[in-house]
Amino acid sequence: MLCFETRQLSSMNSRLKVWLNLFSIPSSKDFFLFFFFCNDTKLKKMSSSVFTLENFHHYIKKPKLLLWILGLTSILSILTIYSPNLLEVNVQNFFKVNPHKDLPEGNLIKPQKEENHEKKCDLFKGHWIPDLNGPLYTNTSCPTLPASKNCGKNGRSDVDYLKCRWKPNECELPRFDPNIFLPIVRGKKLAFVGDSVARNQMESLLCLLSQVGTPVDVYKDSEERFRTFYFPNYNFTLMLLVKKEINGSNSGVYDIYLDKIDNTWFQKLPGLDYIIMSDAHWFFRKCYLYENEKLIGCTYCDEQNVTNIGPALAIGRAFNTALKFISRCQDCNDGLFTLIRTFSPAHFENGSWNGGGNCNRTSPFSEEEIDYGGSEWELRSNQVQVVERMKKKEEKKGNKKRYEILDVTRAMMMRPDGHPGSHWDNQYMKGYNDCVHWCLPGPIDVWNEFVTALLQMNIENGGEKRCDLFKGRWIPDLSLSIYTNLSCPTIPDSRNCQKFGRKDVDYMNWRWKPNECELPRLNPKTFLSSFRGKKLAFIGDSIARNQMESLLCLLSQGETPKDIHKDSEDRFRTFYFPSHNFTLMVCWTKFLAFAEEKKINGSTRDGVFNIHLDRIDNNWAQTLHGLDYAVISVSHWYFRKNYLYEGGQLIGCIYCEEPNVPDLGIPFAIEKAFGLGLRYVNDCKECNKGLVTLLRTYSPSHFEHGSWNGGGKCNRTSPYTEKQVNFAGNSEWELRNIQVKVLESIKNKPEVGKRFEILDITKAMMMRPDGHPGLHWNNLYMKGHNDCTHWCLPGPIDVWNDLLISVLLKFC
Repeated sequence: MLCFETRQLSSMNSRLKVWLNLFSIPSSKDFFLFFFFCNDTKLKKMSSSVFTLENFHHYIKKPKLLLWILGLTSILSILTIYSPNLLEVNVQNFFKVNPHKDLPEGNLIKPQKEENHEKKCDLFKGHWIPDLNGPLYTNTSCPTLPASKNCGKNGRSDVDYLKCRWKPNECELPRFDPNIFLPIVRGKKLAFVGDSVARNQMESLLCLLSQVGTPVDVYKDSEERFRTFYFPNYNFTLMLLVKKEINGSNSGVYDIYLDKIDNTWFQKLPGLDYIIMSDAHWFFRKCYLYENEKLIGCTYCDEQNVTNIGPALAIGRAFNTALKFISRCQDCNDGLFTLIRTFSPAHFENGSWNGGGNCNRTSPFSEEEIDYGGSEWELRSNQVQVVERMKKKEEKKGNKKRYEILDVTRAMMMRPDGHPGSHWDNQYMKGYNDCVHWCLPGPIDVWNEFVTALLQMNIENGGEKRCDLFKGRWIPDLSLSIYTNLSCPTIPDSRNCQKFGRKDVDYMNWRWKPNECELPRLNPKTFLSSFRGKKLAFIGDSIARNQMESLLCLLSQGETPKDIHKDSEDRFRTFYFPSHNFTLMVCWTKFLAFAEEKKINGSTRDGVFNIHLDRIDNNWAQTLHGLDYAVISVSHWYFRKNYLYEGGQLIGCIYCEEPNVPDLGIPFAIEKAFGLGLRYVNDCKECNKGLVTLLRTYSPSHFEHGSWNGGGKCNRTSPYTEKQVNFAGNSEWELRNIQVKVLESIKNKPEVGKRFEILDITKAMMMRPDGHPGLHWNNLYMKGHNDCTHWCLPGPIDVWNDLLISVLLKFC
């Protein structure tokens, strides 16, 4: 970060050579530091006080502890067998690895306490909990994994360190998903600026991203200090900027200029969109500190008349200088987003790095075993203070550059089990343990889960241009759906177009592309982990059910659901995903408002309804209690002869063509019904205070050459372009506009806690006349009639659920 000089020694200290190799230095002339080295002929004797960290005391395990665990295991086994709802047994109560509290949000983080949902969740305050799913990659599936971090290959046989995940106290942190990360950074450049631990994080990110595609290694300098990787499908560039040694000296004693910047990394900033900056470990050695070309102190120098300032203060000043230069950078992107990654602790026990120290633990620490009064936490606190001061200054100046903390220290202080130890295969340091870097896969992967959340929050907070997901176009995509009509165990025959004779497949080879961004495809593991312990209901007619069936097919690729409830008419269904304690429901209603079939001379008239626009349909309303998310939609049942009532009085009709009964039209009835429904949700006292309600807009039909019962069909095999769709004066678009208006009016005055948002699918689906079953729907009662209203599975309707998760994650 800063300019400093290397002090030459007449002879190399052999122990220093070993220490340099600990930080992945391939030769004795290399330094993992991004400072500017200046030539100096001064000779100073190196202090014997080189990098040492405080030892952690052994945790004394008592025999009673084993009995306690065995007893709880027995209880858990009984509850597992006899509990009617298995997932109501809170595993964390039995496997309490670490207690903690608080945390931010991102495209994937959800509050658990509805009564105080406004409170921000601190991602970095939490604890490690068991996760038998294990890592997202293995040491054999990552093509870029370096041997020095490949602990499994180098003899580490225990695997429990891979079976924990970070759990913020007040929310969930979704597991890393390359299908979410890469669309966020499409067309962007991200650089890790730091030492070998920064490289460690980049290597973790490469492994995580390589699960969807191997990057192109486009640049490597002679000493592998500057690396560039490129992901062509996303036009994403990933860089590493680490300082290389310049003047040939490897004494390990530095003159550090705390008010100067190192231009070797600083000159790389123009063109970057994101920086993840970190540094600390190289301050734990003998260094002389300068400001304004004057010596102001040292670290570990033990000399008279030279103040030992200590690493914490020196690191704070170094980061302060780096952020000042970034702030003043005229050639940098206006929206440059800089993350400061806090101190990553080492875990040497029974000695220092070169004094027999090791790190042989196989499980995390609990919070009670962590010393927050030590030097590691002091370093982290100094870094946080520097960033907070810079954020306030930039806000006052109106600077568009943004800064945030990537606060890994607390989480990693609890992970003495995550280091390579002796399993790191370094030929230059046989017998020495690496308790500084982190195994891959391993706990360090959570750093990139934090990064994803922070990048998402940067977008939500206005750090990047907001993208309207609902304005876009369909583009070819040969990757197809994540499921087929054969791999979905819940697909209904009425939507299984291929099973019933549809031969063309091009209608499945398209994806929705918003104009200003990317829409990630739904990943079932991401969805289920993001909404763990929640209940979601689709409320509406058979099109609402169509969307629920699509979501079931998508999620079933991650976990097969249990069908736990079906009423006698198959109108109300409930599915349960036990591994994630996630409940998915569909609740039938034709109109949202209460309606009854019209009777003439004591008998009902098929398909003609009296709709009471001021009375709620209690069949769906009573299902709201306990829901976390509701997706409301109706429309198509209004396209028939209906009579409209308010206050028990007939006020008009739709398609009745009767004298003295005004035809008020479908838009009037739709506006009244959705206003009624959303007000009911808003006023619901028994509902969860944090209930999130989405209004799914009108889903168009595509009958051509006649109506549904007049020979109409839908035989197209490709989408419309936007120019082929008539939005002006179109009745379908008018209905959509009315729904948006009603939603916006309720958003402006909701009860505390209630959230409302639009799920605006109308434009996208007006372009998809090719997505309907047509004749291929095997309906026993309507032979010869085309279904141009519902949607094939798999098919274009799956994008509704891509949009669904993107919208819902805003509230997580």
